Amino acid sequence: MKYKVSKEELDALFREVYSTPQTEKNYTIPSLKRKEEYKFLAYKYKYALKNFLISNIPVEFSIVSFNSFTGSQVSEKNFYINGYDVEKKYRLYICASESIEYIINEHLSYDVNKLLNEKFNTQSFLDSLSETLISQLKNDFPFTFRKINRPVIQFYEDEFIKLEYKLDIKGEPAQINLLIEKTMVNSVDISPFIFSIPTTAGKRKLKKLKDILPVSVEIVSKPINISVDMLKSGQEIEITPEFIKQIR
Repeated sequence: MKYKVSKEELDALFREVYSTPQTEKNYTIPSLKRKEEYKFLAYKYKYALKNFLISNIPVEFSIVSFNSFTGSQVSEKNFYINGYDVEKKYRLYICASESIEYIINEHLSYDVNKLLNEKFNTQSFLDSLSETLISQLKNDFPFTFRKINRPVIQFYEDEFIKLEYKLDIKGEPAQINLLIEKTMVNSVDISPFIFSIPTTAGKRKLKKLKDILPVSVEIVSKPINISVDMLKSGQEIEITPEFIKQIR
């Protein structure tokens, strides 16, 4: 025996299903917010990064841009990641895009690869880069940094700061990111000054500045009257404040 459903019941069921609001969870990760107040940090570590890249990337490159962002959810797809635990209170991560390895190996000459019998390795590159940046970070953050071996990014607190460096390697894009827990940045007073040895061009400019702004030295003092009787051969006159008061 078949159970027959009336047309009225079916109509009511369809109305209920199609009138129910969408309750599916939105899994889209919110975009990061650009924060200019942290950009000086990206600028501060830019030169350490650039000097490292000059010595460790065997092809032509340039740092196209650097920026700072804040956020609470991380999406680092296709990135190599090195993480550090700081004082068991903060976390920071250094990331390099996987495209770096492909781009560099594509543009290395065959003769060089054959001679050295090796290829560019992103993980080794990231390990060396991490050591360089951590030594630089210790100048601003006098903490203990302990490397953690976890393939995911997980902070103690929700908010973090992202320092982003976009690279151009032989005309192709790549990226290096530094993710720092926001509470860690706010826990110290970071000096806004950047100290570095002046370049040859910088020394020339400093010399030119000194020529434009000459410094004159002038010593101003009051005369002291010493009588002729005191000027005897072999006699020593000690100029003291008490002596000056007597002869004036």
